[in-house]
Amino acid sequence: MSALPATGSLRSRAFPPNWPLRIGALLFLAYVAYAAQILDIRWERFVQGLDNGARFLGRMFPPNTAADKMQLLLDGMLESLQIAIIATGAGVLLALPLGLFAARNLMPLPVTVAARGLIALCRTFHPVIVAILFVKAVGFGALAGILALIVATLGFIAKLIAEAIEEMSMKPIEALRAAGAPFLSVVVMGVVPQVLPRFIGFAAYQLDSNLRNSALVGLVGGGGIGATLFTAFQRFDYDFVLTIIIAIIAAVMAGEVLSAFMRRIYQDEAPTGEVKRGPSGMVWHRFTTTERTLRLAFWGIAALALGWSFQTIEIIPEFLYDAPQQTVDLFARMWPIDWSYYASTVQTALVETLHTATLGTILAILLATPVALMCARNVSSSVWVNTLGRFILVATRSVHTLVWALLFVAVFGPGALAGVMAVAVHSIGFTGKFLAEAIEEAKPGPIEALRAAGAPRRAVLLKGFWPQVKPAFLAVSLFRWDINVRESAVLGLVGAGGLGVALQAAMDNLYWDQVGLVLVVIFAVVVATELVTSVIRARVI
Repeated sequence: MSALPATGSLRSRAFPPNWPLRIGALLFLAYVAYAAQILDIRWERFVQGLDNGARFLGRMFPPNTAADKMQLLLDGMLESLQIAIIATGAGVLLALPLGLFAARNLMPLPVTVAARGLIALCRTFHPVIVAILFVKAVGFGALAGILALIVATLGFIAKLIAEAIEEMSMKPIEALRAAGAPFLSVVVMGVVPQVLPRFIGFAAYQLDSNLRNSALVGLVGGGGIGATLFTAFQRFDYDFVLTIIIAIIAAVMAGEVLSAFMRRIYQDEAPTGEVKRGPSGMVWHRFTTTERTLRLAFWGIAALALGWSFQTIEIIPEFLYDAPQQTVDLFARMWPIDWSYYASTVQTALVETLHTATLGTILAILLATPVALMCARNVSSSVWVNTLGRFILVATRSVHTLVWALLFVAVFGPGALAGVMAVAVHSIGFTGKFLAEAIEEAKPGPIEALRAAGAPRRAVLLKGFWPQVKPAFLAVSLFRWDINVRESAVLGLVGAGGLGVALQAAMDNLYWDQVGLVLVVIFAVVVATELVTSVIRARVI
């Protein structure tokens, strides 16, 4: 019998070094160092920013609750709420037929191509950029914010509705068609009952999103609490800034609770039902009396909210009369595009935007991972730790990236460092939420086996959880990077570097041909990043 190899040889064969992983890690670190150098991110600036941040926080506390300030806060929050309600209601009503036209299992190819092109256009540009264009078309105020958020709602809801229609069962549709039902009857009786629960869920989520974005469009003149927030920053009323931010976080948290309640009462896939005596005997009802009451209350409250918003919001309808003429004039001034502006300014700003989005996403993943472990109940059993983690997730994503950028510009000064920090902090909420859900969905078998074998906590995380959550981790990271490219393109509007700086400079100088160039570049970059992430998800995940 041949002699067994030495122990060291066995170990070297059992656990060979993963050279591709090591080389990938080295390349990754080299990129981080290179991008940090390009963006002028240095440790000295970061430390100096921490000192500035301590003084900045000192000026923010305690929050300003003076009577005049609270009145401004109340007026701004009410206008933001009205903007969100009207934009959600109008956007959802328009998104339903658009999503229907985009469904390939119901419509001919030319119709779906045109509808999907319109949806893609609505999704491409950031709501801030759309709000800027509407401010130029209809003037400052709530109307511009409403129109911008309607466009954002169309892009989001119509896409999801089209996907829901394509995934529905075609048997009721075929039965109605075989019975000779007209197209409208097919939609009302065959399509709507199947997609309505998901439609309500999408609408509830979009209301929450529009409430968050209504504070954003005000920064560029679209009305709401964003205008009050930006004015407070310009006046260095940082204690009032903190009051506004607390109010925004509270409003968004209330909106999330409301949207969750709406989804629960309207998306019950297996209602309990009840049996009641009728004129012809015992009759089974799909929903209980309480469930029917809650559903009717939902529609009643929605109608009242829309009516209240339309009656009380300050909108000057005369601004709509010449809006088409103003829009045509605006786009006419953008053509022909000034291509020379690309080499002199836009190219550098584009590189800065891509590096800002990438470094911000990397930092967000590093910060969100421990928060996700705090939130995952199968990792941390402490209620207090879970609650703290979930509060961090809600608080970070409640404040929009542009608002975070305003804060970090005050701390670190203008430049890409503030943009990276804003992207990273805002992304914690999104990334941590989905990572926590992926961790909680991990199969307990391998984890329990490792714990039974006495494996330390680090080994349980690396060998039990990580192999199961790795696909979700990569998917969330890619998706967030795609979103962060859009976010980074507008951060320069508040001084955080990137394409927003070139856009703001062109608008300040009324060089609309240069504005057109920046918009074309943003459109191309967003489409390219979406294609890249789609290919990577298809091949890697």
